[in-house]
Amino acid sequence: MFPWQTSTWQNLTASQQNKRLAHGLLFHGAAGIGKKAFAIEFAHWLICEQPLADKACGECKTCLLIQAGSHPDLHHLSPEEEGKAIKVDQVRGLIEKIALTGYGQRYRVIIVSPADALNINASNSLLKTLEEPPANTILILISDKPSKLMATIRSRTQMIRFDLPTEEQSLAWLNQQNIDNTELLLKLSAGAPLAALAMANDEGLQIRDKLFDNWQELAAGNADALESAAMWIKDGFKIINNLPLNWVSSWVVDMIRSLQGGHIKNMANLDYAQTLQNLAGQVDLKSIYGLQDRLNDTIRLADTAANQQMLIEGLLLHWAGLRRS
Repeated sequence: MFPWQTSTWQNLTASQQNKRLAHGLLFHGAAGIGKKAFAIEFAHWLICEQPLADKACGECKTCLLIQAGSHPDLHHLSPEEEGKAIKVDQVRGLIEKIALTGYGQRYRVIIVSPADALNINASNSLLKTLEEPPANTILILISDKPSKLMATIRSRTQMIRFDLPTEEQSLAWLNQQNIDNTELLLKLSAGAPLAALAMANDEGLQIRDKLFDNWQELAAGNADALESAAMWIKDGFKIINNLPLNWVSSWVVDMIRSLQGGHIKNMANLDYAQTLQNLAGQVDLKSIYGLQDRLNDTIRLADTAANQQMLIEGLLLHWAGLRRS
């Protein structure tokens, strides 16, 4: 459990102790703030034979089985391939398992992550279990985008919102992780500390520098947009939650700030501020707003079945094609 999750933990454990815990829970909030880690720890607590107030005991037979990844009362439901859908056969297979008698004396827990990856048939199959769950079974659904879930699934779960930690909480935690540039990493991760840590561990700042260099080359006419798109897909999108598109969004917003007379110190990308100011000076404000509209469409479609290569090609072609002074 992370420091910013204490109150959520206390509320949920109190609900269980007062026998008011819903059989279906939907953990939702921004990516990179620890929802899945919380769900796993809470599941351990629910299954533990001798739970403490703030954690599982870690010593009982149940806890030892969980630590070994072999407890029969803890189930994970995720896509078979990253980025793909959760299929109806996966849900049906899991339902058959939990129909059997539980191993322990407390709960059986199913963690569905990401829940918004459920396809329509899988969603309908899971809905039946939410409507008539087996005894002592808790389903925990995790989603960064709960609006993508079927309304009937949302209505049959207790929605638990996970808010972003404060900047002070995030920086205090990040500073304990032995990484540099914590303030910049946190800002580039939209305030999500685990996303910031992932960016540091995945050499995110170096990847960002590489993409920004290419962004400048496209503006100067020294790079091919189609070849650049292939590089963005290969290198840039290793980073959590399509962050490269969020980076571009922050570059465009900083250019708009510059064209509107904003002070350079107010830019989000302080390390790129002078370059972004120079780039902004080469195009008019109307063109930048058009680029922002194109970018917003790209971000929206990136979470659909749209061809990612074509999306990035279109965005980079649009940027490279802007008339410049």
